[in-house]
Amino acid sequence: MSSSKIDFAHGQTDPAWSGSEPLGLKLESFVPTRLHHPPPGTVPEDTLPDGVQRPKLFEHLDLPHSKLRLKNRAVVSPMCQYSANNGHLTPYHLAHLGSFALHGAGTIMVEASGVTAAGRITPQDAGIYTDEHIASHASIVSSLKTFTEGLTVGLQLAHAGRKASTWSPFYRGEHKHAEYVTKEEGGWPDEVVGPSALAYGEGWLKAKELSNQEVKDVVKQFVEGARRAFKAGYDFVEIHSAHGYLLHSFLSPLSNHRTDEYGGSFENRTRLLHEIISAINSEFPNKSIWVRVSGTDFAENAGKGESWTLEETKKLASSLAKTGMVDVLDCSAGGLVSFQQIKPAPGYQRHLAAGVSKLGIPKSELTVMSVGMLEGATPEQPGSLAEEVLQSGDADLIALARGFLGNPAWVTFAGANLMGVKPAGSPQYHRSHPHKKSEDPHRPIPRAQNNN
Repeated sequence: MSSSKIDFAHGQTDPAWSGSEPLGLKLESFVPTRLHHPPPGTVPEDTLPDGVQRPKLFEHLDLPHSKLRLKNRAVVSPMCQYSANNGHLTPYHLAHLGSFALHGAGTIMVEASGVTAAGRITPQDAGIYTDEHIASHASIVSSLKTFTEGLTVGLQLAHAGRKASTWSPFYRGEHKHAEYVTKEEGGWPDEVVGPSALAYGEGWLKAKELSNQEVKDVVKQFVEGARRAFKAGYDFVEIHSAHGYLLHSFLSPLSNHRTDEYGGSFENRTRLLHEIISAINSEFPNKSIWVRVSGTDFAENAGKGESWTLEETKKLASSLAKTGMVDVLDCSAGGLVSFQQIKPAPGYQRHLAAGVSKLGIPKSELTVMSVGMLEGATPEQPGSLAEEVLQSGDADLIALARGFLGNPAWVTFAGANLMGVKPAGSPQYHRSHPHKKSEDPHRPIPRAQNNN
């Protein structure tokens, strides 16, 4: 029998609050309990067992240009949830992201948000393309920061390019085409664009080639997105130039066949990304800018021509460092073409961050982040692989997506595995965080009010 036919539960009361009314939840109603408690995800000296050094995963990090300090090295990678109506974030997003904040993630990056409506991957993507979106983003950021001390929150700015107007991966309804959403179904197939008139793969929409002026308009769209993000209270923005989306498709010769100033040479193919970074920095010189790239297309051996490789990523890293504008280079991979040759495994993208780190770019110029199944070689060893990557110098920050989805308390379990004790947690969760006895009278051992 189909699971949709099984009566798993019944008799529950329907939601009492009208979906059209603002929620009655107020930040001012929250009672802070942080006085004399260390921030979640940190490791005070008096909680370290004798003879145990603080793992690098739990060291704070000062970013080179914005001077933003991250309380630990664990970053929640942006994860599309395909659950936004007309681009607006919802209470679902607060529950989703709040679980990571409460359990000690140092930094949370909110999912890819389209800088234009047509720049969304699906009709259910988050957006930052209108001022009306600021309120929902500000609500999420303010809520997370109100109940979690020392948390850094950023937003990934995105344009899906030729991979726009597609279906949510978990949509199970009827659809006219397997690979794209028609206008009648709420999509925008006539507005799917790219550097060249090429489709991602068989059955996908052929992108409309952007004119020179339309490329320059993309710069303005990213700046407007950054402006709204900073108005909403985000600490940084990450420019999404990976996974086959618009900016990545400009970088790679597999998808960029232009002959103008935005195509051909390495300098031309990276021009749009540089222009976006420069324009955002010009308006917000003291704000933190991160950049996500695919360190490789995973297509150099596919026999389809020249592709974006680690060597070009290293050249890009050097050029970004010289600008003095980018705090973090986030080294992901793939997503550009359907014929990529990829074998996911623990740490399978580590070599990309390592390749950039081994260039010897001073930490005062660029911070390197690694991502890609770094939660641990096995579920029984959370944090071990991440710590190895950091200790080896392959990266300065660790980003996790699936690791946090599967275990929102990954930071807590990583600390227990690496140190034998848990890092500091949210005070309300104190019964799951036994602390070493403190001589500080302001930090007595938390005691429960009952024996349950």
